[in-house]
Amino acid sequence: MRLTCTPLSAPLGISDLPILNDQGQVATTLWSHVLSWASSAGIMDMQILAPEPIAVPNGEPSEPPAGAIARLTQAMIGNGGLLMLRNPAAIFGPERILFAAGVRLFAITQPADEVCWDTILSHGQPVYGVRGTVACATRTAHPGAVISALAYGTFTCEEHLAVAKLDESRTGVHWELPVDAETSVIVRDGFEAGRIAGRSGHWNDKGSESYVRLVMRSAEGSAWTQPRFIAPGVTRA
Repeated sequence: MRLTCTPLSAPLGISDLPILNDQGQVATTLWSHVLSWASSAGIMDMQILAPEPIAVPNGEPSEPPAGAIARLTQAMIGNGGLLMLRNPAAIFGPERILFAAGVRLFAITQPADEVCWDTILSHGQPVYGVRGTVACATRTAHPGAVISALAYGTFTCEEHLAVAKLDESRTGVHWELPVDAETSVIVRDGFEAGRIAGRSGHWNDKGSESYVRLVMRSAEGSAWTQPRFIAPGVTRA
């Protein structure tokens, strides 16, 4: 089943994040805790998503951001929680973004956040980007299934454009859209390796991409896929 949610719409503090089915009905919820955490580098905007409530430690204004991330990550061990950094560019920037190790999700709200995302992806860190509406396909409407989709990047992000079909394999990716669009193929360091027009397309991995993610833009809106990490040195047909 297709489930959707909008994590970045969650208010500051603790709330239930609705997970909607195709009929727009609430199928389940996630526990959300949006934190404005004071650190030595400034205010860290973070969000914890989990199937159930988690005891969260208090912030320490003298603590470096990497230390805060480590403590929050430690608090989530065994609880199925995920940590999202909602202002990666403001806190770290691309020069220091590797200090965000342990964060599973980045909010992408401005181009500078996307630069940080591509930088950490280029170093092989499995971080997934969140913006707009998150859409995932799960077998059940269970909070744990949604968390699993977020944790492993098996979701797309949409702003008025839904991906009709996405088939990923070890050698490439095929996609279909409901309307004509232009799809950019983004690889290591945020480089645009290709641009494909139309309602469908296919990308065959070259083996040197490091990762592949897609950005789809139409007159109606945009959609984004999550990165597929490419094993180096593998010969593609």
